[in-house]
Amino acid sequence: MASSVEEFRRLLKLVEQHPELREELRRHVLTEELLQLPAAVHEQGTRLTRLEMAVAELVQAIRELTTTVQRHDARLEQVERELAELRNAVQELVATSKQHESRLARLEELSAEHNQRLARLEEIAARLEALLAEQNQRLTRLEEIAARQEALLAEHNQRLTRLEELSAQHAERLARLEEIAARQEERTAQLERSTQELRAAVAQLTEAVAQLVRKTAEHDRKLDRFSFLIGTYLERDAAQRIAHFFEAEGWSLLERPRTITVNGEFDVVARFARGDESVWVIIESKARIHPRDVEVFAAKLQKRSVQARLSAQGVQGTALAFMAGGNIERHVDDVCQRLGVGLIDLLGIAVHPRPVMLD
Repeated sequence: MASSVEEFRRLLKLVEQHPELREELRRHVLTEELLQLPAAVHEQGTRLTRLEMAVAELVQAIRELTTTVQRHDARLEQVERELAELRNAVQELVATSKQHESRLARLEELSAEHNQRLARLEEIAARLEALLAEQNQRLTRLEEIAARQEALLAEHNQRLTRLEELSAQHAERLARLEEIAARQEERTAQLERSTQELRAAVAQLTEAVAQLVRKTAEHDRKLDRFSFLIGTYLERDAAQRIAHFFEAEGWSLLERPRTITVNGEFDVVARFARGDESVWVIIESKARIHPRDVEVFAAKLQKRSVQARLSAQGVQGTALAFMAGGNIERHVDDVCQRLGVGLIDLLGIAVHPRPVMLD
């Protein structure tokens, strides 16, 4: 008995160590029905699970069917209403159909017109085809032009390469210019220092100029006085020369030389007579005479306002106009002869005037 128990224990140990022996042991110990019982139970459980799922799906389907039936009832009512509306629409459609028949006749007429237009469109299409052929020819020419453009582009690329080389050279030159700029900055600093020194010198020069201005003002006063003396001398000399000239020509002095202010000043005005004739002599004296001075003097004598003021001073009738000066420019003689103005220089009468009638 003890050996049987021991053998049974060894058998159990072998079964534990070798799971594949369990199935073999079950097959020998259990009956066929007991062996198939776990599979049958598992199959029944599976069937029960599927049955529960089918019942749940059936319940859900019944619920959905109920909802669908309710929707169908509502839809059926709507369809009935739409059917009534459709009947009304059919009646309207019948009336509309009659109108369409008349319109169809009109459309047939329009169709005939459209056919005519279609014929014209076909003619236009033919012309368009001809134009398309011409466009194809132009396209061919454009392709040739594009080929030439590609050649030009290749040439431009070569030029671009040369430009890049030139750019590198310019970069080198720029570096040299930067060095020169640095030297220029240094020179600028030196120039600023020189400028400061120059400003100091300018300040000193400004002070000297101020002193010179004060002296110049004094000189101007002296020069004005000197000019007045020269003008007085020229007027007196001109009056003497005119008096001697006219007396030598047989004229006698009726009115002594005097100054008259008329739109400026006539330096000397005198009147001479010879027999029944009388003449006024009008003299303008200047230290230096320019051609423009002669033109201004002649124009002044022609002004009505000047003649009226001379007349108010008693100067009327025949007059002889002279300009007298010590320093006379070269072309003054020509201007005097052209304008009929007399000219008196240091040697005497250089140009004889033409008589002027004063109103």
